[in-house]
Amino acid sequence: MNNPITIEARVMEVLKEFPETRDDDMKLYLYVCEKANKNEGITSLRSLPFAVVMLCYKELGLPHFESVRRSRAKIQSEHKELAPSEACKKQRKKLEGLYRKYVKK
Repeated sequence: MNNPITIEARVMEVLKEFPETRDDDMKLYLYVCEKANKNEGITSLRSLPFAVVMLCYKELGLPHFESVRRSRAKIQSEHKELAPSEACKKQRKKLEGLYRKYVKK
């Protein structure tokens, strides 16, 4: 699942269906992977060990985490109704500032 258009469509679907994923990238990733996984015919990702999912994500037909995160950011900037909570926005802004300081060192 490397097609950015397909990933974006899945992310959009999950953000609409599960509002709690708008504030949590890990939860969003899990839900997106579960939707992708249904197409691959594996019954449940939750039953697989974490290491198997992380090491075999390509073979499982799962998208890369960063692709999901970037799609989420793009969608949330274009669709305000899918935006995260104000608390989440503040936290993300704070982390962005910390990262910028880190990069400059």
